[in-house]
Amino acid sequence: MTKQFGGRSFDRFGVQLAEYLKKYANLNSQSKVLEIGCGCGRTAYALSRILDDGKFFGMDIEKKSLESCQQNSLFRRKGFRFEYLDVQNDEYNPGGSNPASSYKFPYEDNAYDVIFLVSVFTHMLTDDVKNYITEISRMLRPGGTCMITTFLMDKGKETSGISFPHREKDHYFYNQAMPEVAVGYLSEFYVAQFASHGLKQKHDIVWGSWRNMPEVVSTSGFPQDILFFTKEK
Repeated sequence: MTKQFGGRSFDRFGVQLAEYLKKYANLNSQSKVLEIGCGCGRTAYALSRILDDGKFFGMDIEKKSLESCQQNSLFRRKGFRFEYLDVQNDEYNPGGSNPASSYKFPYEDNAYDVIFLVSVFTHMLTDDVKNYITEISRMLRPGGTCMITTFLMDKGKETSGISFPHREKDHYFYNQAMPEVAVGYLSEFYVAQFASHGLKQKHDIVWGSWRNMPEVVSTSGFPQDILFFTKEK
């Protein structure tokens, strides 16, 4: 969905996401950061220019991407850590040991200043997302911020790009045979779930360009919509 590997967009989107974290999540050189779904390190590259040593932790369910991060000489010099997220997902990790709906992250409470997920909830169903939000809220420090990118249904679910004609529980999806291929939610779902754990929306929605509709103007150029939530002190 986000053309993560290589090309001009690789560096451009990584830098853009890092700038959003600086602007809306108070990211600085001393921030302790967790990226859930770090992929092959696109945003980690950009953050390596900002963070001091050992302040970045990345997790992913796709082993090949994770291994590329673990073996990267730049990340190793910076002390960045990357760990396998052993969670089952029909599309990306069908052999995973743990259901996403009950997985407990191996990190302490109130451990991170910034937690972010890029194109993760776009592949997760309702109960899975609810559990991740519970865990994110637990791991985030008071005053910390979570950034997510997602497909929001607020401006319609049928577009000239990708469409989400099916619904189950709170998630809308594209492919009935494998819903995790592309999943969307209403923004009110996220707002309510984060609010139930003491996090409030921090900034207006940053609309993405995935709709490919002239009447819905993207304010970012990034493919997916972006939301920010802050844990109350």
